[in-house]
Amino acid sequence: TVTALQRLPQLGTEPVDLSVELPAPSDADRRSALTEGIRSLYQKCQFYDVFLVGGGNRFPAHMAALGALSHVFREQLVEMRAKREAESLEESSADQGHLELHLDGVSSTEAIRALLDFVYGLAGGYAVSSDEANVDVLRMAKHYQIQALQELAARRLVQDLSTANVVQRLKTCRDFALEGLFEQISDELIGSGEALREVASHQEVEQEPELLQILLVRAARCLRPPTEPAAVEKRGAPATWEAAGARDGKRAKVER
Repeated sequence: TVTALQRLPQLGTEPVDLSVELPAPSDADRRSALTEGIRSLYQKCQFYDVFLVGGGNRFPAHMAALGALSHVFREQLVEMRAKREAESLEESSADQGHLELHLDGVSSTEAIRALLDFVYGLAGGYAVSSDEANVDVLRMAKHYQIQALQELAARRLVQDLSTANVVQRLKTCRDFALEGLFEQISDELIGSGEALREVASHQEVEQEPELLQILLVRAARCLRPPTEPAAVEKRGAPATWEAAGARDGKRAKVER
């Protein structure tokens, strides 16, 4: 016979709940996964639905990414798509291909790549190799109201600043209403007498008479001697410097 100790254990008939806790993905993780997915689609040139056109080239992009970054992009793309759909219904035509958004006034392909790198958050930071490309970035950032990109391009204006490029960069500041930056650069220029003399001798500044006038006015204000102090009333002394000069037959000079 089989004793009680030799009997196999019997499974219970009542189920027992088991609890295993796993951390839920955070909102940041979900956003990161979505961002990485969209960035990967851009890098692999997949599922794009619009071309940015400029500088004689076409650049594939995603309307969702552009529209999410800029309401100006969004409104322009919505209008273009509605127009395309209306034309297709009227003409009963076949698919006309992807939409093309022309970037008016933009001739630098490097600038368009910089814009798209910013849209998709590609690593490496903002970098363009020329002032011309940077101006085109400023133009697009201002038109599409992308404030963060405009700040990056504006910061580029003070990098590698020299007498060879300061006039053009000051002009860029005026063209894009970067008043604070204009004042900082012009003050730096005026603060260096040697640099100011060199810039004043350039033919380039002669072609910008309004800019030259602004610099001269600012320089005059900065170099203006301090105001003559009011005379202290003393016994037998004249009340003003002018009165002292009149008494001595000449104007008084302020010692420096």
